[in-house]
Amino acid sequence: MAQAGRSEPVRVVLADHQPRVGSGLGVHALPVIEAALAELGVESRGGLEAVAVTPEGLELRGGETIPAATVVWCAGLRAHPLTAAFGVDLDRLGRLPVENTLRVIGVPEVFDAGDVARAPIDPGHDSVMSCQHGRPMGRFAGHNVVADLLGQPLLPLHIPTYVTVVDLGPCGTLYTEGWDRQVVATGATAKATKRLINGVRIYPPAGGDRSALLAAAAPERQTAQAVAPTPTAMTEPG
Repeated sequence: MAQAGRSEPVRVVLADHQPRVGSGLGVHALPVIEAALAELGVESRGGLEAVAVTPEGLELRGGETIPAATVVWCAGLRAHPLTAAFGVDLDRLGRLPVENTLRVIGVPEVFDAGDVARAPIDPGHDSVMSCQHGRPMGRFAGHNVVADLLGQPLLPLHIPTYVTVVDLGPCGTLYTEGWDRQVVATGATAKATKRLINGVRIYPPAGGDRSALLAAAAPERQTAQAVAPTPTAMTEPG
């Protein structure tokens, strides 16, 4: 791999408990991810279980150690343990169950949004712990809290699209749509969308203008980010 400020090459190994690195993102996205990792010189090793980080590197189930000076361990997500104080059944991620109005099931005086809430999105799918669900959930929860206090009708959460935007470094970005993650765009086109999301869309309006802030907090139905499709990305994976 190319390095900044180093004369000798650096070995990068990406280990995954899944059979293939990136397979959790589905069959359509996997070829794009594998091609990017190969181009970047990243060694991909699937079907591994990490058990410890030692001074020598990463220890795997079975006794093998991958030598490493630096280990980055991605262990997944869990909700804040404060959710246990509500006395209701939590999901496997520690999240509170909520109705589509974001009212906590079993605790009707509480509304919940973001990474500590499991909200129904559409049949068979609940909210995921990411900004694309957390942001609209916050808007609808805030609206419904006020509506509940004033005796007004509550708005049901509605998020019609699901996308995945994975940054692949110098190889661009992978943009998929739908729960089956159909590839829509890759490369520089998708990278521009990723930068817009991370640098602009997830933040409140700058400048502190009251009307702009209130408009950004309105419970409007979320629409998909416009992305030009990549022609070569529309083919089925082999």
